[in-house]
Amino acid sequence: MTMKISQWQRIALLAAGISTSMASMAWGQELYQTHSDGSIWEYTGTPCGMGSCPGWIELDNNPNMFMIAAGGGALYEMHGDGSIWWYVGPACSEGFCPGWVELDNNQLDAAIGAGSNGYPYELHQDGSLWVWNGVICTGGSCPGWTELSGPQPVQDPEGFFFGANASLLIFGNIAASGENLYRFGGAYNNWGQIDTNVYSFAVGASTLYDFRQTGAIRQYTPSPIAYAWQTIDDNQDTYSIAAGGGLYQQRRDSSTDPTAVSIWQYTGTPCNGRTCPGWVKIDDHPFTGAPVAGSSTVYQMRGHAIFQYNGTPCSGSVCSGWEPLDNNPNTTSIVAGPVTFGFSQDAPVTR
Repeated sequence: MTMKISQWQRIALLAAGISTSMASMAWGQELYQTHSDGSIWEYTGTPCGMGSCPGWIELDNNPNMFMIAAGGGALYEMHGDGSIWWYVGPACSEGFCPGWVELDNNQLDAAIGAGSNGYPYELHQDGSLWVWNGVICTGGSCPGWTELSGPQPVQDPEGFFFGANASLLIFGNIAASGENLYRFGGAYNNWGQIDTNVYSFAVGASTLYDFRQTGAIRQYTPSPIAYAWQTIDDNQDTYSIAAGGGLYQQRRDSSTDPTAVSIWQYTGTPCNGRTCPGWVKIDDHPFTGAPVAGSSTVYQMRGHAIFQYNGTPCSGSVCSGWEPLDNNPNTTSIVAGPVTFGFSQDAPVTR
């Protein structure tokens, strides 16, 4: 399946001498995994069967891989030296992985992210945020980045996190009193505050959600109503959310077993007073991992094993809606689309 290429990506490919007809994500899926040896793999759509999991193709095998980011059909990789690379194909062949174009080589880079429109962003160690403007590296020069937000003070906040989709770019500034959210206004350092004292946030394919320290989950609805946040859940057992094409949350089942964890999917019905009926349970496996939201479904890791939700919610105590995609002891992470990216002062960047 051919990758959707925006006009600025097309220009960058032509400048690199790469035919846009040759640029493709290997199979057009949205799920990637990283291994402990630095290799990156893409899911091809074939689940495990008969004890074998053949549905993966290798895209890179660089031991300097530090992190990856994906969104809008695009995949990016950051190396330990701060360099950033864009995958344009082809996949690896006989240990050779030529499908990467360099976008930056700045050793001050701390993290990378991607929006649901495929735009890549980079966060520097001083807290400044940059977006790629379509110019690839040439002869060691990498001028293709535009600064959106200047350096952040490092003593006061405890961390910086960003999230993006096609229409929203959100900055979360974590301080002792809680996280404050700001929306990018389209110009350098133009950020308007839209929320305060939240625990975390998630940017979905078309909207924004916050998760408050009380356990409440709210959806950002800035127009046409004046009050911009609508409560869609209010459960004190909630402790994480993930958003892509849908919204998912993890809960602790404190009423029965404090160590038990379940995953719930939002069905679209907001709260009515204290009643919040818009959620359906989709997993309560003893080793349930954090939901990783893609554009059309959700994934999770149980230990090193990877599972995909097939759309069948739990029925009573039976949660049969998950199928295995891989069970490789070398798997270290999975990425299925845009997630918040950044770093915490409590956990400084190390490479």
